[in-house]
Amino acid sequence: MKKLGVVVAIASIFMLLGCVGSKTYTMSMNEVLQDRETKTNSTQYTYYSGFKTLNDGDTLIIKDTIWNMTYNAQYNATLVLFSSNKSEGLIFSGNITNDFKDGEKVKVMLHIIEDKFDYSYHGQTWKIDFEYYKEGWDMTNHTGKYLSPNIMHPY
Repeated sequence: MKKLGVVVAIASIFMLLGCVGSKTYTMSMNEVLQDRETKTNSTQYTYYSGFKTLNDGDTLIIKDTIWNMTYNAQYNATLVLFSSNKSEGLIFSGNITNDFKDGEKVKVMLHIIEDKFDYSYHGQTWKIDFEYYKEGWDMTNHTGKYLSPNIMHPY
């Protein structure tokens, strides 16, 4: 009976911390992009953009090779494209072109969040359900933001 009490206490701690049910996934940038999905229902005014595999609370580790980095001084941001998908990548704040180099193997740690909100568009109120990276999403304004360079590391 004492063992059961310990098991219940440990399970309660994990539930309070939000660890139960969350998983860690490792993917290339291309696998992440292939996992994205979008659903729109224009008669019920609903829009969903999220992932097929990843869920709110999950951790995503992108492991890939930098193919190209482009710094844009106007936005003070660097677009990083990866070898697995050379057309879409991640945008980091600041100029990180001296911190990393093309051809370098890196890992980026991200956390998946879900944001549900109403959005007025052309006189209609849309129900938005959006899953994205916590590090790249402003939950207050429901908009994207640049990633911090400290989440990307060589491996």
